[in-house]
Amino acid sequence: MTDLNLIDKFLLLALDDEKGKFNSGPFALTYGPSGAIFLELSLKECISIVNKKVVVNNFKRIDDVFLNKYVDLIKNSNRERSLKYWIQKFGNKEREIKKETLDKLIRKGILVKREQKFLWVFNNDKFPTVNSKPENTLRKRLYEIIELHKKPTLEELMLVSLINTCNMDRIVYGKERYKKCKKNIKAIISDTENNMLSTTIKEIHTQITAMIVVMISASVAATTAAS
Repeated sequence: MTDLNLIDKFLLLALDDEKGKFNSGPFALTYGPSGAIFLELSLKECISIVNKKVVVNNFKRIDDVFLNKYVDLIKNSNRERSLKYWIQKFGNKEREIKKETLDKLIRKGILVKREQKFLWVFNNDKFPTVNSKPENTLRKRLYEIIELHKKPTLEELMLVSLINTCNMDRIVYGKERYKKCKKNIKAIISDTENNMLSTTIKEIHTQITAMIVVMISASVAATTAAS
């Protein structure tokens, strides 16, 4: 699992293994992957937030073509912009992010693409799991963290936090397990933030997760008002 980043893991967990389609709440797959990109970049110390603006740390280079593309978008902007701007910008690239991530998981032999049509015209492709071991290993580890109080790594903390921020706990852990572990999840996020994260990463993590909540809530509200 070490060669899968946060974006890969988040979308893999959001997929129904058998049906090959995504399960998520409203806009979770718009802003969740966007937030995952920023959380991954913060773990790699590629970005900072200075005066509420996202800044690229030029001294840090990463060997990841996918992530570098988004680093370059920030770096090549004609001016420094807010985290809200970039999460919205990346959120607008939802289809592109999902496609690249799914293609990567297919290349690794974890998923397979099954082309389907809806009403014989519209693409309705499915991506069922063909190698369940990576996801099963990931789920087992997450269950150990939320049920057995195993200490998470920084990346695991980010993933648990992102799942919670996007209201995907029931989807990822199952309704009964989430109901039983709800307090544990909140405590894990709170306690680990205080004890594990450096001040810089903690500040970025807090701002990213808070902004995802704002963006999802605003999008849901706008959709409700328009309906």
